Amino acid sequence: MTSRPIPVPLTLGHTDIDGDHQEFTEWLVRLEAASGAEFIQQFGQLTDHLSHHFERENTLMVQSSYPACTEHRGEHNRVLGEMINFRARVESGRVSFGRAYVLEQLPGWFDLHVTTMDAALVEHLKRSQV
Repeated sequence: MTSRPIPVPLTLGHTDIDGDHQEFTEWLVRLEAASGAEFIQQFGQLTDHLSHHFERENTLMVQSSYPACTEHRGEHNRVLGEMINFRARVESGRVSFGRAYVLEQLPGWFDLHVTTMDAALVEHLKRSQV
């Protein structure tokens, strides 16, 4: 299994969003090194983190009348749905499925999401002063 390098979070200039991105990358590092039992627990914690992380962004989008809210929220829902499905597999003992997802899929998704969707959101928030 070839893993992608853990992304270095870009600073977009929004304290809460940048903090969530930093925390997400820290979870990826922890999960990469986690043993089977630790991985199961930490995968659940990462899923919970993403739920809160996405909800914060979703709230900011609604508060600021972000024009791309539907698409951005849809991407959050898609990834959170994947995390929930993988969490069920991981908790049933199929750790390799979750590990492959964390190492092979999440880093690339995160880089793309931050540099496109989140960067556009933060620019909108700066203009809206939210």
